[in-house]
Amino acid sequence: MRAATVLAAALPVLGASARLIGVKVPSTIAPGDTFTAIMINEIYIQTVYDVAIAFGIDTPPGHEGYIGQVVGSQYLGPALSNQGQNLNLTVTMPSSAQKGTDQVFYAALYSLYGVSSGPTISSFNVTTTIGEVTSDDYVSSL
Repeated sequence: MRAATVLAAALPVLGASARLIGVKVPSTIAPGDTFTAIMINEIYIQTVYDVAIAFGIDTPPGHEGYIGQVVGSQYLGPALSNQGQNLNLTVTMPSSAQKGTDQVFYAALYSLYGVSSGPTISSFNVTTTIGEVTSDDYVSSL
């Protein structure tokens, strides 16, 4: 009886899909440094095909619907969609980023939702500081 209950509870998760819902970056990033941008994942009710992502920076407060200066992009495709875990992507902060300033870091994600592949662009942002050394602690858009 107990095994049947555990199996019944696990089935929705086993068949579930996932989507990306936010971004995390180091709280301080040095100009010219390469760092990991972590795309935050959650379980979702339908399949999501993540096509590509673009990253950008802008001075606060930034501008809704824009990503500022493009600092990188990556094709995601089927290999990196519906992973069921956070997605680590490599980004390089431009060497021209001015130390001692805050920057809004953006991630713009192009995805296709569901069986009909409805297109969406989701934008996530978080403020980071440009400093001497890239930190190990992260700030999140959530």
